[in-house]
Amino acid sequence: MTQADGARRPAQLKRGAFVAIGFSLLGLFTLVKISGGRHAWRDLARIDPVMFGTALCLVVLTWLLDSLRMRALARSLGGDLGIIEGMRISVLGAFVSNVTPFDTGGEPLQAYLLTNKGLTAGQSTAVIAVKAIMNAFARVSLGFAASAALLFSRTEWSLPMGMNVALAVGVALYVAIFLFSLYLIVKPEKISVLVVPAVRNRFTLRLFRPETLEVVLERIDHELRGFREALQEFISNRKPVLASVLVLSYAAWVATALVPAVVLTGLGLETPYIHAMGVTIIFYLAAAYAPTPGSSGAAELGFAALFSTIVPRAVLGLFVTVWRVVTYYLNLALGGALMTLGVIRRSPRPPDRITQADSPDAM
Repeated sequence: MTQADGARRPAQLKRGAFVAIGFSLLGLFTLVKISGGRHAWRDLARIDPVMFGTALCLVVLTWLLDSLRMRALARSLGGDLGIIEGMRISVLGAFVSNVTPFDTGGEPLQAYLLTNKGLTAGQSTAVIAVKAIMNAFARVSLGFAASAALLFSRTEWSLPMGMNVALAVGVALYVAIFLFSLYLIVKPEKISVLVVPAVRNRFTLRLFRPETLEVVLERIDHELRGFREALQEFISNRKPVLASVLVLSYAAWVATALVPAVVLTGLGLETPYIHAMGVTIIFYLAAAYAPTPGSSGAAELGFAALFSTIVPRAVLGLFVTVWRVVTYYLNLALGGALMTLGVIRRSPRPPDRITQADSPDAM
């Protein structure tokens, strides 16, 4: 990474954070106007602090579980990743995902940070790829289980036609990307078939010398070999590790799904926990690839639409706001602080200033 790139990256993340917060606040404002529950905001002071603290602890638990997943995979390849450092990488990855379109920036950052923990670039990419696949498998399987449970339960849950279409498109897109990613994991040699045309084509040949592109392709091929070797090690010799990562992924999604139900309880509402958890899983499955940074705007309105049959309209805006503070703004604040601290530590220190008293001429 060049010095210009290093200066540009924080600026891009800062702009992304402002855009994400803007869309999120716009979504919350629209939701409050639609719900008409402005007087319900007085209930915010009466939220049960124990339940609010429990919701916060569940979010921290998801960071811990993510750290344990990365730690297990990294250590199986000879890496050295501590639990606290893994949680830091998890928070930073979530922060970048929350400020980039389609939530795409977090996993590459996590792979980059793992290269400082005794792993090659190919190995760290394999760690994050396997973690992502296990996480996606848990999400998809729980999503289908939740859909079946809601379909065959006696609970009434109906949505407008437009929302049903949006849900179907979101779920289909996520499943398609998951299956394609799984195919590349099973057949990693196919990755080069996609990479070579993307790197060397008529457009790039106009911008770069052929020798430069060959060097890039050789570097990519080297990292892909490391990636394939790491994947083969996981599949052939590390099946218990994969099983433990899958169990941790299920636990992380259960913790995530519990947060809205706990928030509802904290607001003094009777909460059908299984129903609320099922709706939450379906939401995360359908909204995974919203184009706005961190799914801002779409997340607030979509979440409110899905919970409109559970939560009274008067407190719907308050409920979504508290949920978003716990699951989104907390990560933005902590991740932004960690990112800023990292940038400050990497910044070159200015030369010591020589005061007039310290100058030799003053002697």
